[in-house]
Amino acid sequence: MFAALLMVAVTATSLRAQESAVPAPEGWAALERGEHAKAASIFREELDRSPRNAWLHFGAGYAALRLGRTDAAISSLKRAVEYDPKFVQAMVMLSQAAYQAADLDLALRTLEKAAALAPTDRAIATLLGQWRAESSLHDRFEQRPGVRFRVLFEGPAEKAISDRVAAVLESKYWTIGKTLNTYPGETLTVILYSNQQFQDITRAPAWAGGGYDGRIRLPVGGALRSPKSLDRVVTHELVHAIVKTAAPTGAPTWVNEGLASYLESADHTWVAGVLRAANGRIPLEELANGFDRFDGDTALLAYAESLVAGRLLCERLGPNVGTFLQMLGSGHTVDQALSTLNVLPDGFYAEWRRRIGVR
Repeated sequence: MFAALLMVAVTATSLRAQESAVPAPEGWAALERGEHAKAASIFREELDRSPRNAWLHFGAGYAALRLGRTDAAISSLKRAVEYDPKFVQAMVMLSQAAYQAADLDLALRTLEKAAALAPTDRAIATLLGQWRAESSLHDRFEQRPGVRFRVLFEGPAEKAISDRVAAVLESKYWTIGKTLNTYPGETLTVILYSNQQFQDITRAPAWAGGGYDGRIRLPVGGALRSPKSLDRVVTHELVHAIVKTAAPTGAPTWVNEGLASYLESADHTWVAGVLRAANGRIPLEELANGFDRFDGDTALLAYAESLVAGRLLCERLGPNVGTFLQMLGSGHTVDQALSTLNVLPDGFYAEWRRRIGVR
């Protein structure tokens, strides 16, 4: 998902060699250090003096995107392109921000302009091809509109599935929202794919049962043969969407997946079996940055361990889980957020290790 963003990040951090030509070098240095709020402040001050400077709008957009403020990022990056119509880096980042905001039309239009200006850039061409294929597929889909959820599905054969998915989403919106003290304010797009379409579009691991990247993506081939499994996956991905609302800059994967796995269903009996069968355990720090690198068995263990952590968070934090997520989203570490909410980190981790069978 972040291929284009990472490509731009490399460009941005190389600006030190051009400090004499690029405005607000201290802003770019702050971005490189990960001090995104400081960078945003620097660019904002510089823009007061030079409101038509494309590089400053680019920097402001970059900082906003890193802070999880996608709408603000899109606004700043649009200005960067307006003031410099050949600013390829800004176009690429704008396209990525639009894609994260589920605005595939804007993402495509912008990336097409970047591709025309940089015809030999293979990364741009590859990403453009992927998004065009996705757009072409979605153009064939029917839509079930709603206030909170917009469900896309391919045809009459999936109508019954879309109805069930919509019903689960509406029901869980309130129960999960209450637990996490967070309710998404914008309409969430949910896309139902065949199993092959899901693989082609998301390039997710074979074991993935769904995905969330600003929109919920679900493989639903044969879903009505196991409606409870469908309900579980729908709920799991909705939790991810709500976590993203509370912590727009992201949370460690074990927090995100732990809460989603814990809240997706009341039946957690599978966890004990997975822990018994596993050879060893995965340290919690290795569960912070995604599970896509794992094979199926290792991923299952990662989810089981994370679920134990998610349950423990809910037990220890109670009604403050939402506040905890908001603190993560504002830049606090897990330890800082736990401590502020009167949960001793060392005690939390010790109990987690005990529950997963680490002596």
